[in-house]
Amino acid sequence: MKKIKLKSVFFKKLKGLNNVNIEFSDTLTAIMGVNGSGKTTVIHALACVYQPDANGENHRFPEFFVPNTDSLWQGSEFHVVNTIENSKGKKMILPSRKYSKDYDRWSPRYSNRPKKNIYYVGIDTCLPAIEKETTKNRIIYKSSQLTDKIYSKVAKISAYILNKDYNCLIDNSYRNKHFIGVKMHSGLKYSSLSMGSGEQRVIKIIDVMLKAEAYSLVLIDEIDLLLHVSALRKLIEMVHDIAQKKHIQVVFTTHSLEMINLSEYVKIQYISNSEENNTSLIYEKITSDLVYNMTGQLQKTHTVFVEDILAKNIVCEIVRKNGMSSSIDVVTYGAIENAFTLAASFVIQDDELQNKLIVLDGDRYRSKEGKESQLKKKLSGTEEDVEMKRNNALNIITEFVLPTDYSPEKFLFDTILRCFPKDDEIYIAANEIKAVHDSHEWIKSICYKLSIDYSNIVYNIFNYTKEDVLFNNYIAPIKQWVILHKNI
Repeated sequence: MKKIKLKSVFFKKLKGLNNVNIEFSDTLTAIMGVNGSGKTTVIHALACVYQPDANGENHRFPEFFVPNTDSLWQGSEFHVVNTIENSKGKKMILPSRKYSKDYDRWSPRYSNRPKKNIYYVGIDTCLPAIEKETTKNRIIYKSSQLTDKIYSKVAKISAYILNKDYNCLIDNSYRNKHFIGVKMHSGLKYSSLSMGSGEQRVIKIIDVMLKAEAYSLVLIDEIDLLLHVSALRKLIEMVHDIAQKKHIQVVFTTHSLEMINLSEYVKIQYISNSEENNTSLIYEKITSDLVYNMTGQLQKTHTVFVEDILAKNIVCEIVRKNGMSSSIDVVTYGAIENAFTLAASFVIQDDELQNKLIVLDGDRYRSKEGKESQLKKKLSGTEEDVEMKRNNALNIITEFVLPTDYSPEKFLFDTILRCFPKDDEIYIAANEIKAVHDSHEWIKSICYKLSIDYSNIVYNIFNYTKEDVLFNNYIAPIKQWVILHKNI
């Protein structure tokens, strides 16, 4: 095993990162910054610069930097500097390694990457296990106690972080699936199917840390998501302790200002982007006032969160037509359940809610009751203000107004057939498609047929539906929010 550690990364150009050098601690490094500053880009890039030395994960650039019509990632370039520890315990700085995409593929080849075990804990780990289950039948699983010493440690440390009375961890097996569970000293047992999002994620992070080999690199996106300050402090404390003992490096993104108070454990790298000279700046030793000053810019920054790329293109077009492209960021969150996780996290962290909008596709959780039911899973407890928090979270969630029994793509597909000129190539292509394997493929099939992107289709939909009542009603809630925030 090579004792390689990450020293620094210089991003010449990668997404929004330009001409910026980021330094890393031997233990914990927090990547901070406002939305869109490039925090997650750093994490994604690091996930791809090594090949597994033993049991680590093997991530590749297209996994995170998907080629698309708007960006093939050509011209991307960054440089990684590592150190290696010799047999006498002395650190040596290794030559800088260049990673870039000049043509069709990223270089260097994956086989030429240095060996180091990587473990990536993405935001999807916030999704409760029950949300991933599609069965409506009773789930009957077989339970057995996890007796390995490492699981005992996971239970003990997680119990300390979450202030829980865990006795041990349980393996619950169901149809070749395994759901982690816990048993309390009182005898009470429950699986991850009944577990809170924050609870599940803490167990996951500690499990990864304890199982990771020495000199591994653990990458965590939004470590503070759905955690109260007290739990976050304990989590950072324990992750640092494990990292120190096992020579593990941990790099995580966070919005939490609590990091200022955790400087004994964490090296802060705060990213600030300058639009004037197209460069990014890094702040290390920052005060609370400075962070608040920087994040105060969020009052002028609005973010709309959507499910997928198609929805993103629609919202981007609404934003563009209302002259708000410079003020509104549009971000995809993936599975619809993540919408409620995001809303809950913003409320818990007391974020600037008036500048955030979470948009559902409109085909699920249409009723207020349905949304409230999901939020109860994310915001549970008996605190006096829990109902207020749920209401606040509900207020930042809206949806496209779909006609009954329509999927989003089928509605847009029928909109093309209803509104486009019959000699338009998009109409002709759509008219030739009579059936699809999946409801998500109606628009995708047109894209494939014509070798065009979603943005092309969406642009034309807006051009041909200026007087269409159904489509204008479909986008109305988002359009109203954008117009309302135009002068805020």
